[in-house]
Amino acid sequence: MPHEGDETPDMEIITLPDSEGNERDFALMTLVELEEGTFAVLAPVDQLESDDPSIDLYAYTYEEDEDGGIDLDEIEDEAILEKVFALAEEMLFGDEDDDEDDEDGEDDAADDA
Repeated sequence: MPHEGDETPDMEIITLPDSEGNERDFALMTLVELEEGTFAVLAPVDQLESDDPSIDLYAYTYEEDEDGGIDLDEIEDEAILEKVFALAEEMLFGDEDDDEDDEDGEDDAADDA
């Protein structure tokens, strides 16, 4: 069941078991809406709090139950998984690349003048 964590108060924290049965906290980074449904993209809280810039993203099907709880299931279709990651990365990180391109373009235009 999801719960709010002290470390990342602006993000919803979801606790999931890893492959060894240990509980691990994940931050809900974004929800991706596709024709096939709604998908949650999660990142480990410990990675978000570290100085390492690389972050692992995990995607699951996302549904809210009648009690307001969240149901997550693995995405079995590889094509859907690829779509979810592509859109999530664009939503989460796309603006950073655009800003860098804009800055480079402005500098080039100033150099040409």
